Parts: sequence; structure tokens; C-alpha cells
Amino acid sequence: MIRTADTKIIAEALHRYDHIRAVTIIGRTLQKALFAGRSDEVVFWALVHAHYRGGELCAATEEQLHAFADFILRDPSEVN
Repeated sequence: MIRTADTKIIAEALHRYDHIRAVTIIGRTLQKALFAGRSDEVVFWALVHAHYRGGELCAATEEQLHAFADFILRDPSEVN
């Protein structure tokens, strides 16, 4: 289960690092998950990256995430 609150917490923690280092950490972890076939971890780290880069996701990305809706627990502030 992926909690968006967790992705936001990790994204905030990564702001303590130099930008290049933070993006490298996200990229390497995302790559390991991708090659390990862990789609849940790929989505998790993709959300971390999105929140690290600025927060909200565009409508097209939200539509793509709809396929994973059963596996993503949204923040109460995000629920319409």
C-alpha cells in the first residue's frame, strides 16, 4: 500500500540534501525498483520525485495513477 503522506514526508526530507544528490538518490532507487519488477516501489518513488519537484500532479498523471487507485492511500486533504 502506498500512502501519499509518506511520499511527501520523504520528499521533504530530501530537501535537506544538495539538489543533485537528492535527485540521484531518487533516480537510483527508482531504477533498482524498476529492474527488480517492483511496480509498487516504482510508483512510490515516482510520487516522491513529483512531490520533491513541486507538489501537485498534473491531470494526465492523476489519470494514469487511477489504475493504481486500489494501492494508493491518499491524504485526507487530497480526497475530494
